Amino acid sequence: MPEPGYELELRREGMAIFYSPKIPEGRSFAPTSLPVFFNPFSKPNRDVTVLFLAAWFKGLKIRACDALAGVGVRSIRMLLETDVVGEVTVNDVSTRAYELIKLNMEINKLGEFVEVTCMDANELLAECGRERPRYHYVDIDPAGSPAPFIENGVRGCRRGGVMGATATDMPALVGAKPESCLRKYDAKPLKAPFSKEIALRILAGFIVRSVARLGIAAKPILSFSKDHYIRVFAVVERGRRLANEVLRSIGWISYCPSCLAIRSVSRFDGPIMACESCGGRMDYAGPAWIGELTSQELAERVYQKALESPELYRESLKLLDGLRREDHGLLGYHPVNHLARIFGGSPVKPSMLIEKLRELGYRASTTHIDPSGVKTNAPLEALRSVFEELRAKKLGSF
Repeated sequence: MPEPGYELELRREGMAIFYSPKIPEGRSFAPTSLPVFFNPFSKPNRDVTVLFLAAWFKGLKIRACDALAGVGVRSIRMLLETDVVGEVTVNDVSTRAYELIKLNMEINKLGEFVEVTCMDANELLAECGRERPRYHYVDIDPAGSPAPFIENGVRGCRRGGVMGATATDMPALVGAKPESCLRKYDAKPLKAPFSKEIALRILAGFIVRSVARLGIAAKPILSFSKDHYIRVFAVVERGRRLANEVLRSIGWISYCPSCLAIRSVSRFDGPIMACESCGGRMDYAGPAWIGELTSQELAERVYQKALESPELYRESLKLLDGLRREDHGLLGYHPVNHLARIFGGSPVKPSMLIEKLRELGYRASTTHIDPSGVKTNAPLEALRSVFEELRAKKLGSF
């Protein structure tokens, strides 16, 4: 094996065996500081990608593009752990990454199934439809924002194809750096108890808006938040009519910190600034995706795929179970600790709150984003009444 000029270590992830730059001890290192990018803590991201492909493209043989591949582990796993991926273009602009990817493909005996390229991701994807055919699946997983790659990522997808995009620039998306969010995503974020869901909706909305001008419809079908990143999978179709239809789910999200009301309206209506429930001032986010971020049926299929090999996907089972149990038709959620601050007293168990709300005929569910969060369409009065009833029972049991 040729010396790369930096220290390597052999690693395993899923069914893949691969070399990566030696990881410094402890969790504080920055993956961008490595000679070739690799983040060992993003395994669930790669798990879900593999499982999504197996579930969504079941029965097909597809071509995929890993446009910002790093060490190439995602591509290796797509080939080894699914029966749907037949060929992968594995790309990275770094020459060090290019050489390491070739080595990793060789040790996994996957050379005949891969095309390894060393190009700018946008240049590679812009060739699709001309010098190279479009892909069934395009993966965009940069360090930071995927915004610069979204338009060409979708251009690289064939009709009915899918693009998966990851964002790790969470301070911009959750409202800590609003100027950065405006610059990258042309959207206003919002500091709220459900800011991570808003982050997902901003990214999904940006994908939809970015490609609609090309006469392309990109509809979110599976989205999740985990640790330091968020990820959206969107299915791609072509045509101005379809693009217009998807754009109808772009709008504004308003939140009242006084009475916890969450409202969404069409982009054409403008954000709601005064709360119709209490008259208080509402803050808002958007433009953002206000439709369903995830298909309930698809979330179930992906979870069932994980159960077929639980030893491979152990770290992701809780995330996927949360996704399949979530009511994706509800926008926003309320952490029980925040409810306790508003209503007074100590928090109650989310599961008990959800059960009681359902008994009263309201929709309610957990959220994969926050184990303490409750999604519901119950008004504040009903939420407060149930919360106080459960807290009284809790105090009475002591």
